[in-house]
Amino acid sequence: MSFLDKLLGRLENKTVNLTSDYFWDAILVYCRNQDPTVRMAALTAAKKASREQRASMINHLQSFAVNEEQNLSFALNELADEIAVRDWTIRDAVAQGARLAELDEEYAIALDRFDAGVFRLRFPDVFD
Repeated sequence: MSFLDKLLGRLENKTVNLTSDYFWDAILVYCRNQDPTVRMAALTAAKKASREQRASMINHLQSFAVNEEQNLSFALNELADEIAVRDWTIRDAVAQGARLAELDEEYAIALDRFDAGVFRLRFPDVFD
């Protein structure tokens, strides 16, 4: 089973919370299109997550990356490393949210509302 299949299954089972839903939807889209703004949306969600949630995100990204082609594996591990760089503070999360809003206000608003649906609306083909 590929990473994307596992991720779609995870999202369909709804075994994650609202911040994680947004994060994993962003990751799924990022894996398909490598859009840097979508990557920033995922990173912003990770920075807003609790320490435990971030640890889970990092572990899952690293485990999924093992079975992927080299470029995607590198991108997922690079994102996991960036999330793990430090214990992000509320100030860091707010600053990251402001940077995201400069690039894409809709993503920032959706994250503030815990609305993962923004990715499903913009990229319906990814979720089919």
